[in-house]
Amino acid sequence: MYLSVFTYPLIRVKRLGLFHSLQPYTMRSTFRHLFRSSSPAFFMLLCTLPALWGCSHDKDEDVVEYSLNVSAVDPQGNDVTASGVISTIDLFLFDENGFVRVLPRGSSTGFLFNVSKSSKYTLVAWANLKGDSLKLPQLIVGTSLESARIDLLQSSSGHDIPVTDLFYSRLDILSASTKSVKSNTLRLVMERIVAGISVDVIHAAKHFGITDGNLRVVVRGTSRSLNFLGEPSADEASFTPTMNRVGDEDEWFAPLFRVFPAGADKQVYIDLYHGDTLLLTVTRDDEGNPLRAVSGKETHITVDFGDAWLHVSMSIVPWYTGSGQDVDL
Repeated sequence: MYLSVFTYPLIRVKRLGLFHSLQPYTMRSTFRHLFRSSSPAFFMLLCTLPALWGCSHDKDEDVVEYSLNVSAVDPQGNDVTASGVISTIDLFLFDENGFVRVLPRGSSTGFLFNVSKSSKYTLVAWANLKGDSLKLPQLIVGTSLESARIDLLQSSSGHDIPVTDLFYSRLDILSASTKSVKSNTLRLVMERIVAGISVDVIHAAKHFGITDGNLRVVVRGTSRSLNFLGEPSADEASFTPTMNRVGDEDEWFAPLFRVFPAGADKQVYIDLYHGDTLLLTVTRDDEGNPLRAVSGKETHITVDFGDAWLHVSMSIVPWYTGSGQDVDL
């Protein structure tokens, strides 16, 4: 049987019948007995204890603990954390080599975690990240921020499914280099990263001579995925929001639905269909502005065929948190 310098003294103690005597009030006599036994292994163990304690002590000195508070704000800077818009918060830790780990969830907005003082880290926070409405990445250690992506799911028709109300933030952590710092407090503020689009089509049935009311729109041009830097991908999403007729009027309305924002050089396209027949593609409003989808804001687009010429208006407004608007998923 192999005996290390750590196991041999313990076996010797057991043979000497000293296990039951190792109580606080008998420790002095116990170690006196071991000392008088003149065991070489016992003296070796005594010599290694300071080194072992020093290694543990140095390891503790190389780690800093962070207390993190996470909140969410609207575009005006108002705190909306407690308004009910946030259901879950997921935190992902990256270092200079890529993905490190997912931080365990603490309270609803409070987290504690440890990192090495000698490294630089990036903390990525997502709120309302739900796998039943988004394709979440299977991250492995070393995955870069650019390669880690969240993708849209597709319906049975092949079109993309609107996203949940995603909030996002990223925080760079420059760990303390001095050994005197053992804890720190961080604050991370998330903002809504998704955009909202609604489409209102008026007098289309009269203009195109449609009697069955089988009108639909396809919304194109926004991004199909976001990476962990919050950047939209170049690939184009395609949505078919539900069109509801407004009473008995010749008006068809697609309520506000959420999308990933389009890239800086991208725009939104509205395709109007009667059944499977493409009637018209709208790309700009009456003032010549390309249709857009902006993070944290709502874009309301109205297409009106009531006059001799087509009218297209676009209104981009702040997201009205808690306004009671019908937001389609």
